[in-house]
Parts: sequence; C-alpha cells; structure tokens
Amino acid sequence: MTEGRADVEILGQRLSVRGRGTPEYIHQLADYLNGRIQTVREQARVFDPLRLSLLAGLHVVDELHRCRETEAQRATDAQLLDRVDRLSEKLGAVLDGRSGA
Repeated sequence: MTEGRADVEILGQRLSVRGRGTPEYIHQLADYLNGRIQTVREQARVFDPLRLSLLAGLHVVDELHRCRETEAQRATDAQLLDRVDRLSEKLGAVLDGRSGA
C-alpha cells in the first residue's frame, strides 16, 4: 500500500497526517472519526475535546474488536464445517463399504 499525506481537520484541529493509503483514504478516516465524535457529542452530551476524542476512540475500537470477533467466528465456523464434511465423507465411505459386503 502506498504512503499518503493529507491535511485533515478533527475537532477543529488541523493536522498533517502521513500514513498508509491515499490522501483520499486518509480524509475518509478523518471524516469517519469526526462522525463518531459528533455521535458521541449528541448521545453523551460531552463537549470537552479530550473526553470526546477518548469516547469516540473507544467506540471505534469496539467496532474493530466486534469485526475481528466476527471474522474469527467465521473462520472457526468454516473450519468446523470442513471437518464435518470430511467426517461425513469418511463415515459415508465406511457405511457404503458395509452395505456392499
């Protein structure tokens, strides 16, 4: 992934951000965070910038962890289904061998 640089504004603070992704991607991240901050501001009626940032950060981290848990669960489910399929095939082969004897 390419490294990009973008000037963004978060909570009224202008920041020069350099990181992985295009400048457009960095702007999307800043816009997303600003949206989460706005949601926290409206729901929790918090106006202190530091508290807003921390609470919004916790919301974003919660989303990340839930996504990771979902991905991990899907991987586990896929592994279990694969094992069930292999066991079913082996059991079917054994049963077919018995019925043909």
